[in-house]
Amino acid sequence: MSIPTLTIILVIAYLVIIKIISYFAHRSGTKSVEDYFLTGRKTGVIALIGTLLATGVNGLAFTAVPALVYEGGILITQMIVAIGFSYFLKWYFGPKIWTVCKTNNFITQAELFGHYYQSKTIYILTIIITIFSVFPFLIIQFVAVGKIFSVATGNVVTFEQSVLLLALITGIYVMFGGARAVVWTDVVQGFIFIIIFIVTAYLFTVWAGGFISGINTLAKVIPEKLVFNSENTPIFLDRILSWSFAFFLFPQLFQRLMMGRSAQVTRRAVLGSFAIGFPILFILTIIGIMATATLYGQIGDRDQLVAEMFLRHWPLGTSMIVLAVLACGMSTIDSILLSLSSIFTRDIVEKTFPHYLNSETSRYRLAQGISVTILIAVSVLALSKIGKGYLAPLFTFGATFITFLLWPFLGMFFWKGSTKVGIIVTIGIAFFTFCLMTVTDIFVLFSIPIGRATMVFFVSFFSFIVITLLSKQRTYRLSEKSKPGRSG
Repeated sequence: MSIPTLTIILVIAYLVIIKIISYFAHRSGTKSVEDYFLTGRKTGVIALIGTLLATGVNGLAFTAVPALVYEGGILITQMIVAIGFSYFLKWYFGPKIWTVCKTNNFITQAELFGHYYQSKTIYILTIIITIFSVFPFLIIQFVAVGKIFSVATGNVVTFEQSVLLLALITGIYVMFGGARAVVWTDVVQGFIFIIIFIVTAYLFTVWAGGFISGINTLAKVIPEKLVFNSENTPIFLDRILSWSFAFFLFPQLFQRLMMGRSAQVTRRAVLGSFAIGFPILFILTIIGIMATATLYGQIGDRDQLVAEMFLRHWPLGTSMIVLAVLACGMSTIDSILLSLSSIFTRDIVEKTFPHYLNSETSRYRLAQGISVTILIAVSVLALSKIGKGYLAPLFTFGATFITFLLWPFLGMFFWKGSTKVGIIVTIGIAFFTFCLMTVTDIFVLFSIPIGRATMVFFVSFFSFIVITLLSKQRTYRLSEKSKPGRSG
């Protein structure tokens, strides 16, 4: 059987399974906005573990993560540190987030921060930050899946057709099943890519001559990349300070903490996803080590590292790559799509036209319509030259941008003396610093060994402390009977 034929068969079987699952999810749901976005906050531990895991493991996991070993060697440890710390943040703050959002019926971060600080400015800033942080990332997922699918099928299914097919399938089960369909399919998709990761790591270790042999070979081919130095240390710190908080604050991950049946369910689910997710990261690291040890210096595109390894040792295995990337990509796409839809629905449209949405049914239909609209817009951008050529580097931009929400978050749950003036000014200073370093590279000019995200973080931190101490102190409270997003 040829590679394109096997790939198409596996993908069709996979999509049929997803469709069946979404159908039953739709039947079990209710037509309410809370159910559409958060499963009515009734998700159990097992399902919540699955969706936390699947949302965090995106379409770049099977390409970009192994490529980190090839590109930076020891820099792969940045993933271990960042993800480990993000799990700690979810474990510690997750139950607090669930309790506050459940009590006040909040769905989005803008509702949470805008109401707490009683500030329309913070409300609007949160909307802008969340949209600009995840919209490029959503397009990247479409492009990544579309490219790999078209290549693996020998262009029998073109890139354009792959993107449109992905949009169609995702749209069907998200529109009709909402968060329930997403959670149910996440569990299945998570199971699929975990099995493929394990099989791939085993095969790569065998092809590299064994685990010890692979490690020894890696030490010979990239010895200079296996130690920290003046060049890679700033990159390491930069990505830790942005990725650690991004993997916690991205709206699609933040909303998962609101879905559980209780605060305790949320905490147990975080621990469960950590128990599974952290070993997955080590498995991906092993894949990167074995492939780098075998193919270093022999390929032009490091993102094709895993694909090239299969092509040289087991060509039919490239079909597994497509399935893994499709499962990882769809599990992230649907989550981001729902979070973006909730932002436009709850924070923008409902806020602007409250009198025209006076029933739960009208709000539910609005949520469905906005989901489809976003999907169409993303598909168009993914198929454009801009989408295919310039959006991938914006992931780091998005990760840094979303960390601006760290300050209103800490002010709410940790630094009780914070003020809305301090939050607004801190975000403004962070954005100015980010733009300054992006446009001028002033620190590179003066040979200062510090990265953009690191500088933004420390400038923001210093500003946050000083400004909140200087501004008038005020204690904010969350009303137990407040309407979401109506204050601030």
